[in-house]
Amino acid sequence: MIKLGIFIIPNQQLKKVILKFKKIVQNQFGNQTYLKHLPHCTLYVFETSKKNLQEIKKIRHLKYKTNKLFFTKNTNIFLNDPITKKNTYTIDINKNSFLTNLQIQVLKKFGKYSRKRKIKFPSKRMQNNYRLYGYPFIKLNWRPHFTIASISLKNNQSDFIKKFRNYRVSYKQSLNNIYEYRIRGNKHNLINKIKIWLIDLFA
Repeated sequence: MIKLGIFIIPNQQLKKVILKFKKIVQNQFGNQTYLKHLPHCTLYVFETSKKNLQEIKKIRHLKYKTNKLFFTKNTNIFLNDPITKKNTYTIDINKNSFLTNLQIQVLKKFGKYSRKRKIKFPSKRMQNNYRLYGYPFIKLNWRPHFTIASISLKNNQSDFIKKFRNYRVSYKQSLNNIYEYRIRGNKHNLINKIKIWLIDLFA
């Protein structure tokens, strides 16, 4: 089995902000969960058989009918994140109809290759999502964001929490591509670029 992720990669301007915060976390708290991950927003993560990889690589484009813009919203902290049992710091993205439909298209293209394990999730909806797609964070359970790091509760974070919450992040990005990575622990290896084609409704 191999693990694959379909990601949105931030533009250079937003990437600089994310890397800036990662450096601050490294300097203040040392190595933390997600800190070494490349800046990205996850659309879909799934496990699949290695024999499916060549077929999956043939998926090279998605068609779309509307503009391809998304906007960052603000900084956010998942206090005592149920996944990591730590405080997870993120830059949230405004979840518009483009992103919602983009994730649905990704699920339609890649979901059939997913292989599931026996995993329990904290809600029936997440459990059902995983049963259908091999990933719990879809549709209503998906909060698109760029993760900075997940910091251990053993660290005193009170000052950092105040500064992080007060930081204003306002960026927009037009999305022409999404990216497929193979995931091995903290390592993410690019295996494919998937173009988003805008359909001209008046052509």
